[in-house]
Amino acid sequence: MARRRTLTPPPGVVPVRRGLAREPASDEETANTESQQMLAIGLLLKKPKTDDKDMQQFHAKVGADRKRLTALLDQRKQQAEEAETRRRNELVSTIMNTLQTPNRPVQGETPTYSGSKIAKNAAYALVAENLAASERLLREYERLDNMSREMQDDEVEPITATWNQELVEAEHQLKMGARVALRNVKKVLGAEDDGTGATDGDGDQVMQEAETGQELNYELHKGLRYAERGVRRMVKGLGEDKE
Repeated sequence: MARRRTLTPPPGVVPVRRGLAREPASDEETANTESQQMLAIGLLLKKPKTDDKDMQQFHAKVGADRKRLTALLDQRKQQAEEAETRRRNELVSTIMNTLQTPNRPVQGETPTYSGSKIAKNAAYALVAENLAASERLLREYERLDNMSREMQDDEVEPITATWNQELVEAEHQLKMGARVALRNVKKVLGAEDDGTGATDGDGDQVMQEAETGQELNYELHKGLRYAERGVRRMVKGLGEDKE
């Protein structure tokens, strides 16, 4: 393939570049441009009269709003302080009425909780009675507690040993009572009692039911026969009286 040859301009001809050639700006045009820019800056910096009026109105509105909000804030602050003082006084009054001693009389109607007879004041009669009863109950409990402690201290032997001793004594008393009752029955029925017999380990006389059983049965049978005869005679006597 044949190569393209670069054409060289003939001597004395100045080559022309592609595109439009820029002409240099004149000094007059440059001066006019600068003067226009300065005029535009002056116009921007110049304050119009309408802006001053609007700004004054804005400042006046801001000042009025500031005063109104400051007054409202002071009013709310004063109301909050008054409410706090009122609540503090109510709380102090409630505490004083609650802790009022009985020697100070209650003025006016006795305060109670709504729908009940529970008193708000400790000086109320029912509350005072309940407190006094509670105090007496505590004193009685303390007395019993001290008594039980003293009894425990006085007891040298264990409780089980004491109970066993009491059981032995009760058994001994029952045996003695049974022997006395047996002697009395023998005397009533006419049975002889010589008062002799074997003794147990404690030296007490032991009942001899096996030895005296026959004699006692015989005497009891004889006594019953006498009683039967007496009842028959009484019945006969009642029949004769009716006739």
